[in-house]
Amino acid sequence: MPFFGDIAKTAKDLITGGFSYDNKYSCDVKTAGIVSDGLKLSGAVVQKNGEGDPTGSFKLTYELLQDLVVEFEGALPSGKVTASLSHAGAVPGFKASLSGQPADVSTAKLAMQLLRSGAGVKCDMTEIVSGNSLNCPKVDVSAAYFAGDVALGVSAVVDSRTGTLGKYAVAAQVKAEEHTLAASLADMDTVKASWVMAVDRRTSAGVECVYKVKKGDASVSGSAAVSTKIHPMCSGKLVVASPLPIKGAKLAPVVSMQVSGEVAAKTTAAFSLQVEALTRKYKYGVQFATKV
Repeated sequence: MPFFGDIAKTAKDLITGGFSYDNKYSCDVKTAGIVSDGLKLSGAVVQKNGEGDPTGSFKLTYELLQDLVVEFEGALPSGKVTASLSHAGAVPGFKASLSGQPADVSTAKLAMQLLRSGAGVKCDMTEIVSGNSLNCPKVDVSAAYFAGDVALGVSAVVDSRTGTLGKYAVAAQVKAEEHTLAASLADMDTVKASWVMAVDRRTSAGVECVYKVKKGDASVSGSAAVSTKIHPMCSGKLVVASPLPIKGAKLAPVVSMQVSGEVAAKTTAAFSLQVEALTRKYKYGVQFATKV
């Protein structure tokens, strides 16, 4: 989808692997023909990064009318409840949602997005309510335009009360056959440039350079990924990433892998493992998902 976060996403996913190291079980149930055609139920139990006590969540989604959806989500053991109301279709490509904790109106958030003809705009407004009155919100807005193989984008956070500009960034991306080049500048301080090449249908490699203008620090990381079909119902991916030995940096390979597939009827599983080659530190996560 042509949003700002999609620019340079190819390099980000390659460097990080895009894997989850949480231990998680989730279940999604569509109640069509059981309770109501417009009702969906879901629940999950998660242990973040395999550490600490697990937490739970449940979600109820109901389509009141066409394109008008209400959602309630609860978290355990905190007992925090969040509600949202969203609508799409009033204008082609436009979607808006209002969410927050019913017990705390200060958490209200208005999120809007527009997707039209290669252009994507997102706008989130927070701190809308202060006490019992409306407030000048904090606005997080981004826009991107994708024209064929070229993409341009900008994002900014603005406090409308003071008119001050918070974090901001500009980014650009160009694709040429199997090559993807991207560059971004954030807060006039962090410059990132990346190059990713699709070696073949299952193999890719890339390099990302990061330069901190104020500190004058530079770093370069390289990564390669290979995906394979282990079994008709199981696939795997291996990613190796490391800082490159430039400006005093040393090679420190990090190996990440994931195996995923269907383990039972309507249930999929994924196992992810990451190992730091030098320190031998590791982390892993197992995720199961059932959809009924």
